Amino acid sequence: MRPAHPSRRRITTVVVAAVATVLALNGAATALPSTAPEPPTAAAAKAKIRPQLQTQLSDRESPVDFWVYFDAKADLSAARAIRDWNARGTAVARALRQAADESQRAVRGELTASGVAYQSFWATNAIKVTGDQALAERLAAKHEVSSLLPSFKVDPPPVTRGVGRQAVDAVEWGVANINADDVWEQFGVRGEDITVASIDTGAQFDHPALVRQYRGNNGDGVFDHNYNWFDAAGTCGGAPCDGDGHGTHTMGTMVGDDGAENRVGVAPKARWIAANGCCPSDAALISSGQWLLEPTDLNGQNPDASKRPHVINNSWGTTAPSDAPFLEDISLAWTASGIFGVWANGNNGPGCRTSGAPGSRKINYSVGAYGSDHTIAPFSSRGAGQDGEIKPNVAAPGVNVRSSMPGDSYASLNGTSMAAPHVAGAVALVWSAAASMVGDTEATRSLLDGTAVDNPDGQCGGTDDDNNAFGEGRLDALALMKQAPRGPTGRIGGTVSDAGNSKPLPGATVTITGPVSREVTTDAEGAYQSGALPLGSYTIGVRKYGYAAGTAQAQVREGEAATADVRLAPQPMSTVSGTVTDGSGHGWPLYAKVVIDGYPLGPVFTDPVTGRYSVRLPGSASYTMRVTAQYPGYQGAQRTFELGGADLTQDAALTVDESTCTAPGYRFSGVGEDFDDWTDTGARDGWRVSGRPGWRFDNPGHRPVPEGGDGRFAVADSTVGAGKRFDTTLTSPAIDLSGDASPKLTFRTSYYPDDASQRADVDVSTDGGRSWKTVWRQTTNHAFGQVMLPLPQAANRADVRIRFHYQGRDAWWWAVDDVFVGARACRPVEGGLVVGFVTDRDTGAPVFATVSRTEQPREAGTGVTTPADPALGDGLYWVFSSATGDTEFTARASGHQTGAATIPVRRDAVVTRDWSLARAGG
Repeated sequence: MRPAHPSRRRITTVVVAAVATVLALNGAATALPSTAPEPPTAAAAKAKIRPQLQTQLSDRESPVDFWVYFDAKADLSAARAIRDWNARGTAVARALRQAADESQRAVRGELTASGVAYQSFWATNAIKVTGDQALAERLAAKHEVSSLLPSFKVDPPPVTRGVGRQAVDAVEWGVANINADDVWEQFGVRGEDITVASIDTGAQFDHPALVRQYRGNNGDGVFDHNYNWFDAAGTCGGAPCDGDGHGTHTMGTMVGDDGAENRVGVAPKARWIAANGCCPSDAALISSGQWLLEPTDLNGQNPDASKRPHVINNSWGTTAPSDAPFLEDISLAWTASGIFGVWANGNNGPGCRTSGAPGSRKINYSVGAYGSDHTIAPFSSRGAGQDGEIKPNVAAPGVNVRSSMPGDSYASLNGTSMAAPHVAGAVALVWSAAASMVGDTEATRSLLDGTAVDNPDGQCGGTDDDNNAFGEGRLDALALMKQAPRGPTGRIGGTVSDAGNSKPLPGATVTITGPVSREVTTDAEGAYQSGALPLGSYTIGVRKYGYAAGTAQAQVREGEAATADVRLAPQPMSTVSGTVTDGSGHGWPLYAKVVIDGYPLGPVFTDPVTGRYSVRLPGSASYTMRVTAQYPGYQGAQRTFELGGADLTQDAALTVDESTCTAPGYRFSGVGEDFDDWTDTGARDGWRVSGRPGWRFDNPGHRPVPEGGDGRFAVADSTVGAGKRFDTTLTSPAIDLSGDASPKLTFRTSYYPDDASQRADVDVSTDGGRSWKTVWRQTTNHAFGQVMLPLPQAANRADVRIRFHYQGRDAWWWAVDDVFVGARACRPVEGGLVVGFVTDRDTGAPVFATVSRTEQPREAGTGVTTPADPALGDGLYWVFSSATGDTEFTARASGHQTGAATIPVRRDAVVTRDWSLARAGG
C-alpha cells in the first residue's frame, strides 16, 4: 500500500483535468529574477508540456489552441490592506498587470514577430496561442514559462424546469424564506449603493424586473453600456443580451423587482452589471473574470477598477465532481480587491463528494440548494470538497425558484445555480447597511457562517451545525443583518499562544461575544482579527484541541483596534491505539472508520493492511468510540473507555451481519444461483433444461425482473412462440446437504397465469432424480416476491435436486431468480483478502478499475473514493479470493490497457497489490 494522499485529488477525465491544470495557481508570489537563469534542460522543457496537450499536438496536423503559463505571480498582500475602495482595486490590477507584462514580454515579442495568433491575459498570468508541436517545444524551453496546457471546454450549468409557485404578497418563496423581505421592512435596506455582477449567459437588460436596477440605465431613457457589459461570447453587439435565459434568471434572484407583483430578487435596490462568459470557451471565462476586476468601455479601453462590482455571482462550474483549482488565481485577485465571490456547489447529487469546481475549493464560498420544505435537494452536490473541506459552505433556496426570463417572462427553475444568487443578494443587503463590511470578505464569510440556521444532515459526514449537505446551514438574511456592524465600529485582534512555550497556535477557534457575535480562526502565526464590530464590551473565548479553554475581555471604541491576546495551557495527552479485525472467523485486519465523541479532527481510519489506528486524546476524560467497517456486511461496535493519563489500547473485532451475509469471504451455507452471468439462452453450471421451447435466460419477452431480484433471471414465457405448448423443466445440479438438518429452498418468483391450462410446480428429489415430490404449486393465482419452503425430506441427504416445472400454452409466463438451497447460515469461506490501489501509469491519478481473479471473474472488486480519509487516495479496491497461494488476477478499467499479475494470497490474511495501468493505445 502506498501513501497516496498527494495524488488523491487529481482529476481523471481529460476535460476536467485540462481545467484543473490550465487554471492551477502556483502558490506564493514569485519575484522576477534580476538576471536570466539558465534555460531548462531538454527533459525539463518537455515535462512542461502536459500529456493531454502532447497527445493533441501529435495527433493533429493542423495547429491547436493551447495555454502558456508563466512562473511570475503578483504580490497582492499590500493591496489587500488598502481601505479605500477605488485605490484598492487599482493597486490589485496594477500589480497583476505589471507581473504579467514583465514575465510575458519576451514571449509576446517572439510570437508577434513569428505571426502567431495569441491572446494575452494579466489576471491569470498566461497567453493562449494557436500553434504546432515545434512552437510548443520552443516555448517550453523558455525559463519564464512554467507549463503548457491544452485548451478546454466548459458546458453551461444544467438546470431543470420547476413547478411554478404562487408568490406570497408578490414576494417569491425563496426571498421570503431567507427573510430578505423582513430586512426590507425592519431595516429599510434593499441593497442601495452596492453593485452585483454575474458571469453567466448574459441578461436581458430591459426586462421589467431588471431594467431599473441596471447600472447602465441613466434614468432618462438612455442606456450607457460602457463599464456595465462585457460581451465575452461576442454574440450580443453593444448591449446586454441572453440567448439562454440562465443569466437573466440568476440576475433576477439577486435584484429583480418590476415594482408590481414580481418581487423576485433579494436586493432590489442594488445595481447590476454582467459578463456573458459562461460558457463559450475557456478564454471567455477567464476574460470575464479579468474584466470584472477592472471594467472597460465597450471597446475594451480605458480600464477603471473603481467600477468593479462588490459581489460576483458564479452559477456555473464543472459538471463532473472536481476539486480542480479552477480559475483560482482570478478568484484570489477578486478577494484581494475586496470583491465577494459566490459559487454554485453543483448539481451532481445526491452522492457524497460530488461538489463541482470552483465551488469545491477552500477559498471559494459555495452554495447548496434546498426546497420549501427545508430538505436538501436531491440534485444538490454534497461534500467533502478540497482536502476534506466541508462543502457547500451554506445552503439557500434552489427548488422551484421563480425569476425573470428573456422575453419579459418568468419561469421556475431548479439548481444550485438558483441558490447561489440568494447568497449574493444577501451579501449586497448587509454591505449596503454596514459600510465597514464592504470589501471585508473574511468577516462576511464568518457572518454568513455564524448566522445560518443549523440543519442536521449526516448523510455525507460533518456535524449537526456544519455538514456536507447544508454546510453551516440555511441562509438567513435577517439574522445576518442583525449581526452586522451598522453605525460606528472598531475592531479586536490579538494572538493566541501556548502558555508553556509561547509559540503561536494556528487553527484556534476564537469566539467574540458582545453586542454581536463573531467566530474566527487564528492564522499560521496564531493571529486573529474580528473585522468591524459595533462599539461595546466583548468577551473573547478561545478553544483549541489539546488545550484548556482561555478567555479575555476587550472594549471596542470607535475607529480603534483593541488587542486581546490569549495564552492557552496545554492539556496532558494520551495515545489511544488498537487494531480492528474480523470477528466472525477470518480474523483478518479491517479497513474501518473510528469515530470518537469529542475528538474535533474528524474520524480516524485504520490502515487497510494492518487494521491499526492511533489517536492522541486529552487524558483524564471519558470517551465513547464507534467503529464501522468500510467493507460491506459488518456490524458496527461501540464502547466507552476512561483515560487516566496513561496510553490505552482499544481493539475491536467486528462481526458480520448474518442476515445479509455480504461481507467479503462469507457466504450462506448451501448452494445458490442468481443467473446474473448467464449471457446466452442455454443452462450452465450443472443446471439442465428439458422440454421445448424451454426455459430461457435472455428474457425474450422483455418481462420485469422478479420482485427483489436484479440482473438476469430464468423465464419460461409461453407467449413467445405463440401456439406452442410449453412443458419444460429447469433442474439443478446435485446438492450435498449432508450435515444440514433443516435445509430450506428460497427463490424469487413472478408467476403470471392466463388460464387453467397453466401450471408452475417446484419439485424435490432426494435420490438423484429418480423420483420427485412437488412442494409448491401455482395454477390460476398470481405469485410474486420471495418464496421460502422448508425441505425436511432433504435433511442430511447427499444427492438433492430441485426442479422448476412449467406447463402452459399462450398463457403468459413464469420467472425465477435467486434460487438458494441450504440452511442459510452465514459462514466463512476459505480464502484471503487482496487490497490495493490502481493508478494511471502516466499521471499517477487514481483509476477506478475492477480487479478480479482471472479464473473466477465473479470474485472481483472495484475501486472506490475515500474522501473522508486523509491518509488514503482514491482508487482503493478490495477483493476476496477463494483460491490461496500464487493466484492470477486481472485489472480492467475504461481507457486503459488490461493488467495481469500473480498475487500470493494467504488464508485468513490481507495481502496488498497496487496496479499501474497504461493508457489504451499508449
